[in-house]
Amino acid sequence: MMKTRVLIGLLFFLATHSFAQTDSAGERITGRVTSAKDRSALPGVSVSVKGSTQGTVTDAEGRFALAVPPAGTLVFSYIGYLFKEVIVKSGSNGVDVALEEDAKELSELVVVGYGQQTRQSLTGSVASVTAADIRDIPVPSTDQLLQGKTTGVQVTANSGVPGGGIFIRVRGTNSVNAGNDPLYVIDGVFINNTNLITTGLGNQVASNPLADLNPADIESIQVLKDANATAIYGSRGANGVVLITTKRGKVNARSRINFSTYQGWSQAAKKYEVVTGPQLAELENERHLNDGGDPTRLPFPNPADEPTYDRISDLFRTARTSDYELSVTGGNEKTTFYVGGGYFRQESVVQPSNFERYSARVNLDHFFSDRLKVGTSNALARTGRNVSSNDNNPTGVINSGLYPRSNLPVFNTDGSYALYGNFDNHLALINHLNNDAVGHRVISNVYAEYTFFEGLSLRSSWSIDFNDAYENNYTNTFISAGRASQGRAVSALTRDITLLNEQVLSYRKEFGERHRLYALVGNTIQKNTFGRTTLNGQQFPSNDFQTIASSATQTGSSSRSAAGLVSYFGKVNYSYLNRYSLEGSLRADASSRFGA
Repeated sequence: MMKTRVLIGLLFFLATHSFAQTDSAGERITGRVTSAKDRSALPGVSVSVKGSTQGTVTDAEGRFALAVPPAGTLVFSYIGYLFKEVIVKSGSNGVDVALEEDAKELSELVVVGYGQQTRQSLTGSVASVTAADIRDIPVPSTDQLLQGKTTGVQVTANSGVPGGGIFIRVRGTNSVNAGNDPLYVIDGVFINNTNLITTGLGNQVASNPLADLNPADIESIQVLKDANATAIYGSRGANGVVLITTKRGKVNARSRINFSTYQGWSQAAKKYEVVTGPQLAELENERHLNDGGDPTRLPFPNPADEPTYDRISDLFRTARTSDYELSVTGGNEKTTFYVGGGYFRQESVVQPSNFERYSARVNLDHFFSDRLKVGTSNALARTGRNVSSNDNNPTGVINSGLYPRSNLPVFNTDGSYALYGNFDNHLALINHLNNDAVGHRVISNVYAEYTFFEGLSLRSSWSIDFNDAYENNYTNTFISAGRASQGRAVSALTRDITLLNEQVLSYRKEFGERHRLYALVGNTIQKNTFGRTTLNGQQFPSNDFQTIASSATQTGSSSRSAAGLVSYFGKVNYSYLNRYSLEGSLRADASSRFGA
């Protein structure tokens, strides 16, 4: 199979050929583009006139023709080769250009399925995001780092709630009824993307499982997008695969202590505009007259005297975002390490929602000998969420502040919360609705790698993804939902555990300067258990008693499920002359979710 850059160049030719032929301003220049290494022709090289839209690509023999203005500059760009500019003088022709290989880009190691390959040998579509690309991006969640960084990957927030769900699609939606989220793999651990925050609990929005991972710990993100790149992961990779590699220490590197922090403030770009009390009175008077009412009996004889109660300003605030990161990294010829900890807090511009995360990471690698290497990756996180009732019905905090008339008081004369129609009091929702969720997550991996001889190694790993969430919701009698049931409480404990064991035997060999071979075989054993217990309580003695044991009516439910997966996989990649590559993958899965 020819390298993907040839295909990209031909596609670019189809997209640009039309305007390159119609724009004939300037002198027609012809030329040829070759490789500086062996003078072979380079087809599909992008050739453009600097500072204009004129452009073309080279043909199969590396030749091109283009109209160039006097003293113009031609720009040559090609995947895997260094960018080059050539000034073309008037009357010149037969421009021959030799492009140098970008050794750094071609030799860059890219994490792919169960191993690493040089970018030069890739045959599938793999997009990369490095630590340098995301160093200065202040986001609460790892998946938001992909936003605008990779082609073919759509990243959209489901809501403005901190720590809320993120919508990710790799090359569009692939299924109507099944899931469309990509498969996430962190340091070889398959990450459960199950939403543990129950959406029916206090009308909370779906949570974002990857919000548990600290973005500051990430070294690189690889997105496998096409069928060839994802085939090694079987059906689970049908929606794309996101491979996340965290930071590790380097051999014989001086120990370094890094501390970073940032602070940010957010405000609503545009708030709802509502009429004032006098404006509302004038509108009501006009409606009265338009309906044929008596002009001497206006609803508001003195519109200017009507008060204005600004509920919109009560809803929004200047929200603060804080992040603190501390890490220590280093190593010698035997042991390398990375230890990091962080604290992150983000407030929503709509009160009282916020998201908080405490995180810690320990990555350690040790060489017992030249052949035996062991290591571990451990991530711990504690997250807290407080979510407002911000849904699209009268119980929502925004609707409760938006729809009551602006001339109606927020409080009754006795100091109690004023209620109008079916709407709750917006301040009652902000001050007395408790939608809290606390999550704990441990992602841990231990591995041992033994090298039999140069090029042949066996790696065995054991991993766990432990994820639980405890939700507690109390709706008191100041709110309509709690007033109807004399106080209502819901508590839910959800736990999702994934255990994984993998063996991978890999072989890498170069035969002279022409042939390169990379092959691997392996198997995976995975078990997943999921459980949820929910308790409900109603009719509390007072709002001072908020535990379900204090309620007169108590109900509960519990559910549990377990599933296993056994997989076998293999992959071969062959490269000839660093120009032509052939790759094949296979995988077989046996799941307990299906019958024998």
